[in-house]
Amino acid sequence: MVITGLAAAIAMGGAGVSDDAGFARRLHEGGTSRAAVAMATPLPAELVQALERKRFDMQPRLALVQDIPDPGPAPVPGQPETPPATTEDQDVPPPADGGEIIVQGEVGAPRGDPAERVNALSYEVVDAVDEAVVEPIATAYGSSIPEPIRDGVDNFLSNLGEPVSALHYLLQLKPGRALQTLGRFAINTTIGIGGLFDVAAKEPFYLEHQPNGLANTLGYYGVGPGPYLYLPLIGSTTVRDLIGRTVDLAVLPTVIGKPLNSPYYVIPAGTLNSLNDRIDKDAQIASVREKCGDPYAAERDLYLIQREAEIEALKGNANPDLGEIGERLQFNCDIEISDTPSGVTQQTDFVRESTTLIDGSSGSKAAAEGEFDAASEPQQSAPDAAPVDPQPSYEPAPSYEPAPAAEPAPQPAPAPQPVLQSRPVVQPLPSDA
Repeated sequence: MVITGLAAAIAMGGAGVSDDAGFARRLHEGGTSRAAVAMATPLPAELVQALERKRFDMQPRLALVQDIPDPGPAPVPGQPETPPATTEDQDVPPPADGGEIIVQGEVGAPRGDPAERVNALSYEVVDAVDEAVVEPIATAYGSSIPEPIRDGVDNFLSNLGEPVSALHYLLQLKPGRALQTLGRFAINTTIGIGGLFDVAAKEPFYLEHQPNGLANTLGYYGVGPGPYLYLPLIGSTTVRDLIGRTVDLAVLPTVIGKPLNSPYYVIPAGTLNSLNDRIDKDAQIASVREKCGDPYAAERDLYLIQREAEIEALKGNANPDLGEIGERLQFNCDIEISDTPSGVTQQTDFVRESTTLIDGSSGSKAAAEGEFDAASEPQQSAPDAAPVDPQPSYEPAPSYEPAPAAEPAPQPAPAPQPVLQSRPVVQPLPSDA
């Protein structure tokens, strides 16, 4: 329309028309329309060149326009519309089976151990020092010092912590255990000669040692363990347990004073206590090094399980659910764990009583006897059978002849199908106004 109007304007004005100007004038004088005059009038050469340049300038812009997808055939009246096919509806061929094994797992540090790399490095250093220095010293101490003397030192140090344990039982609203702990302390301090002999655990008292502390009190009231830590000279711990241990060790030296706050007592007592703990855990450490693919992870999981079991026992749950940590420990060390774990009085009880980590332990013996499996449901007895007549009587079956086969009923003739005829429907086209 723009080109036609421009050509008509040029024709009517006569600008640039040379050859057929007379022909255009005759058309104009004869009453011919302006559009016809414009169509019959040739365009000047300058205008044609300008239009050609304009056409080439539009080609790069046309390349930016995307093709509109074909909407497909129009829907037929009376038939449901078919939804467009998606990539999910298309049949995607499965990948070729190349024998690959796909393993899914979490990436990063496990839950509860955000500083895994630092802790693992600390464990490697401490374990190397333990294997080179501490283990030989502990072995020499255990072989040179008679066991009754070592047990006497251990009993004396444990007896000093009984008042702190009784205090935390009171804070946990367990007055019965608090009285038992105070009774142990009184009996062992007097009859046991300052706690060297554990008389309270024997007949007729039967008062077992039940350690307690601030970390247990915090856990009893719902305080989580916090991040796991592996520290030199302390070993496995958590933020909650580290705070509780520090406060508990400072109670008696603060209340009593000398000699409990003197370095001449603190250093020898701490050294002897560490050597006794190393001797008690010697079998566990050796088993972890031998059976577990990742000794650090095994040490961490064993500690976390034991601490969780101790706090759950305070809440009345003697058989806690180990969950993910238990599965991880079983996979790492290829051991069995009891479906009803127990042993919450000492750090080695869970390992010895509820796992097969240590050969010859009570846990290994229980697993060999099949006691680790969950109690199976009682089998339902089969319903009582009908009583059998001791002298059954048999009656001969009546003879009969087979009835002749019935002839098939005649099928009715099919009803005639109506013949559909189509007739073209002619609709008038709308006329132009």
